[in-house]
Amino acid sequence: MTMDHECPANGCTAPVDITMLMCSKHWYMVPKPLRNAVWRAWARRTGAGTPAHTAAILAAIDSVNAQLGVKP
Repeated sequence: MTMDHECPANGCTAPVDITMLMCSKHWYMVPKPLRNAVWRAWARRTGAGTPAHTAAILAAIDSVNAQLGVKP
């Protein structure tokens, strides 16, 4: 059974597969270098929960929210 979570972009309630960070609409708003950083950090040392991965995730979410006009 696949579990979902809500997209972390401000105001988005789209269900997202637990293996993905955010819905595709918002994921593709993340600049490509930052998307790559999320994947690179995931690939290192099993990824989830590492400081590098957490930092990349937060930066990706902040990037989308900034584009949506949300102040940090």
